[in-house]
Amino acid sequence: METEIPTAWPVLRRMPDLAALEGPTRAAVVAAVDRLRESRDVFTDRYLALVRLHVPSYAGLSDGELRSSARRFMDVMLSELSSLRVPDAALREMLREYARERAARGIPLDDLALGYKLGSRAMLSLLDEVAVDVALPSDFLLAVHDSTWEFANEAAAIFAGVQHELALERVHFDAERRSAFAAGVLSGIIPAERINHDAQVFGLTPQSHYVALAARFASADEGDTVRRAVASAVGVPADRLLITRVGAVIGFIVSRVPESVGDHLVAVGPPLPLDQLAHGFEEALLTLETARRFAMSGVVRLADLGPRPLVLSQTRTAEGLTARHLAALKTAGRSSTEIEGTTRLYLECDQDVGEVARRLAVHPNTVRYRVNRFQQLTALDLRRTEDLVISWWLLNRRRE
Repeated sequence: METEIPTAWPVLRRMPDLAALEGPTRAAVVAAVDRLRESRDVFTDRYLALVRLHVPSYAGLSDGELRSSARRFMDVMLSELSSLRVPDAALREMLREYARERAARGIPLDDLALGYKLGSRAMLSLLDEVAVDVALPSDFLLAVHDSTWEFANEAAAIFAGVQHELALERVHFDAERRSAFAAGVLSGIIPAERINHDAQVFGLTPQSHYVALAARFASADEGDTVRRAVASAVGVPADRLLITRVGAVIGFIVSRVPESVGDHLVAVGPPLPLDQLAHGFEEALLTLETARRFAMSGVVRLADLGPRPLVLSQTRTAEGLTARHLAALKTAGRSSTEIEGTTRLYLECDQDVGEVARRLAVHPNTVRYRVNRFQQLTALDLRRTEDLVISWWLLNRRRE
């Protein structure tokens, strides 16, 4: 004879409305609750035996603590049963707080869910025994079973949610600690003794040399791209990078110089011990601002910039020289921009007229004319070394 396979799950029974219960059933519920209260010690003994057998992580909890938890669990269950209530928001919040307290004690929340189900199992077993004595209707008893197990599953979901929240909090806390340490090292505000002590927390060796990087991001997405590129280049998971914001700049502490970060700009300081890395970050900042001024990209070191960092220095001196030499360019009217731009490119191309003409798509004589007009208007003779240096410096300070 073939066994008939059911085509659907049994219908889940719901707790009835207390007001709708017939008198005998209501009396049986009251009697069951009273009997269960009298059996509190029986329940706590059974619960204790179950969790000691099946939940090894509870070894750090005393019998007294577990019995106290069991009694609290039983009080909640009896309160729900006596009023025939579906568990409410207050009970869910209580479970969340309970989960956080247990997690702080080092109890895995998967084990907490198991403990809750074991408590439900012990309670329902005891209720089955009491139900016989008080003549609790079978349909009502089954509804209690269904409701209890349904909420036990929901409790497991609540514990899983708390576990996720705690994991995110740990990640955020770890990121904050990393950022604070990196900020302190790169800004030079942490004493060497503390740097050497805290370095080991982040997997760093105080005696080793590290590299400070500096970058600016136009958007969060660009920042994430650069962060991942740097992490990949230095062989560190992106979430383990030592990274922080210092003003408008993002600073990194890495073990070596990244080979490539794509088309993004990342400035690099020299390798230095951690307690001297603030000096390396200062160099990286200078490198970054200079490279940005010259629209450079990629991984850039100070040595790659030549005399370009001089462009950012001595503002007052530059203003005086600009007024003395470049103010006259305004008399050339609309062509002043062409004169200035062509002369700047002429100096960048090492005075190669042909190369400048090719880049600007003009005749070489046009280049010569514009450069000569620059010299006439500014009284700067590009054949003289001092005038050439002054011209290069002033023109590059006026770059947009």
